[in-house]
Amino acid sequence: MKLTRRIFIMVSGLSAGALMTGCAGLASGPVHSALMPRKAKPSSPAAGDWVASTCQGCTQWCAIQIYVQGGRATRVRGNPLSKTNHGYCCPRGHLIPQQMYDPDRIKVPMKRTNPQKGRGIDPKFVPISWDEALNTVADKMIALRAANETHKLVYMRGRYSPTSTELLYGTLPKIFGTGNYFSHSAICAEAEKMGPGLTQGFFGYRDYDLTHTNCLVLWGTDPLASNRMVPNMMNQFPAIVKRGT
Repeated sequence: MKLTRRIFIMVSGLSAGALMTGCAGLASGPVHSALMPRKAKPSSPAAGDWVASTCQGCTQWCAIQIYVQGGRATRVRGNPLSKTNHGYCCPRGHLIPQQMYDPDRIKVPMKRTNPQKGRGIDPKFVPISWDEALNTVADKMIALRAANETHKLVYMRGRYSPTSTELLYGTLPKIFGTGNYFSHSAICAEAEKMGPGLTQGFFGYRDYDLTHTNCLVLWGTDPLASNRMVPNMMNQFPAIVKRGT
């Protein structure tokens, strides 16, 4: 398959759309735009609406509700209809508005303009358009393929959605011809999944029957602060302690 600039941009555009849908979890329109910093309006005392969404602060993807007030997301809480977090929300979820509207948040592609590299050297990043960024990456990928050096491409990604995993993380590297693709999970949850995968044949995230737990052994972990799933553990931990012997 010949990788042209047009094909690359189309694939990237579809993935970006999938990521947008997966991260926000909101329908398009005024409500969805409340989570877009460029369209956000200052908070006002006007009444707002609780809008169903999902949190991507960790791999639990908790069901949450976001309070949209004056066109801006102002508060976050767990979705009371959720059967997993039961309306609870950990600090990561509560900090979503701060993350969305952080003035230092990178919202456009950044390009290094200083070729010199090293500790203490300013890379002199400048913002560029998405078209320029996609064209630059596509041109370099095409050059690698023409030189039969596809193995020199390294693909790295952060938080994912099921669609982006299959399209960008799964399909694109195979089509292009590189085995060098990494995700944040490589230094995060892969170890958790690898152990059960090799010993029990189940390579994936696990949940536990906390409702009927009477004896809980914590070995090198703090379930009230990390791991899956914090809100559910926050909700059920007091009852577990009370039932325990």
